[in-house]
Amino acid sequence: MSGSLLAGLACARCGKPYDADVLQGRCADDGATLLPQYDLSPGAVDRDAVAARPADLWRWTELLPLRHPGPPALSLGEAATPLVTLRRTSERLGVEVLLKDESPLPGTTFKARGAAVALARAIELGIPGVVLPTAGNAGGTWALYAARAGVPAAVVMAESAPLVNQAEVLTAGAELHLVPGTLAEAGARARELAAERGWFLAATFGEPYRVDGKKTAWLEVFHDLGWRWPGTVVFPVGGGVGLVAASEAVEQAQALGWAGDGPRLVAVQSEDCAPLVRAWDAGGSEVARWEGVPRTVAAGLRVTAPSEGWLVLERVRRSGGTVLGASEGDVLDAVSRLAREEGVYASPEGAATLVAAERLAARGELEEPVVLYQTASAAKYPEALRPVPAR
Repeated sequence: MSGSLLAGLACARCGKPYDADVLQGRCADDGATLLPQYDLSPGAVDRDAVAARPADLWRWTELLPLRHPGPPALSLGEAATPLVTLRRTSERLGVEVLLKDESPLPGTTFKARGAAVALARAIELGIPGVVLPTAGNAGGTWALYAARAGVPAAVVMAESAPLVNQAEVLTAGAELHLVPGTLAEAGARARELAAERGWFLAATFGEPYRVDGKKTAWLEVFHDLGWRWPGTVVFPVGGGVGLVAASEAVEQAQALGWAGDGPRLVAVQSEDCAPLVRAWDAGGSEVARWEGVPRTVAAGLRVTAPSEGWLVLERVRRSGGTVLGASEGDVLDAVSRLAREEGVYASPEGAATLVAAERLAARGELEEPVVLYQTASAAKYPEALRPVPAR
């Protein structure tokens, strides 16, 4: 197995280059996120050789930032996740609909991809500890990987964060810090903690490598569809790392000569917290903060001030996609519908993608095959499940 083709980092906004073998945060000039840059050209990576490796996250070693190929010591066995055909949904919508189900990953969430890769790379670069602000699922998952690696971790959440996510953090032995307000306030406290302790700040888009971990989901989809891209991919978007990661996967596959044009990227948010939808509908390129404290059951979508909202909008526009909102009632109905029609216990965030797909299908705006991104197990969201009748 050959090693990583990581060549450096670059600011997503101004393009300024940075050394990838030094711990980095945001661009010193404009504060934007840094994205990994790989030395890619047609034929640089043999995709048949990649396909012959074990079907896990680490098979994509040339496109990951770790200097030592193969699973790192903190790996929890991140196997490739299922791409499930939704037969009844496909019949109802008149297009082929598939679902990328990330619930089998460690921590039962897609957050495992970003945590495994970003934390492993940070450990290679010598971090003494890690601080993470989160809306929910990322906290428990990062806590698990930090425990596995023996690295101290502190997780900061809003007081309104789901209790199950708070419990996950404490069970894994990480510190839990709760703050009034929203994820934005949690982020401010996390920055203070990181500065006080000299620990690494692993905020969304505040370190470069979470994107690399999450892009592996889309390399898996590309492989599973016979080395071709879907026509449309629908993402639940809070901070937007997953959508940007898919865009990065497409561009890197193109650079390797593996494929041509990628899918339309569709972002869906909760109407309870929809800063990207508001900016999109206004034709804007920057994203203003959403006021108030969101209460949507889709806790991963409670992101009032996505730092790289501008980048998400840019990638959606580049792909010919769109941005939509979903009501709380529609999301909860979709959770039940996916379970009853398809046998899938979807997270509310994952179910929101079905709401968006149904709306786009009614308009005739879906290019097939369509892939819905199901990001976590419904077991994390007891309030989204139908209550047991009283006896």
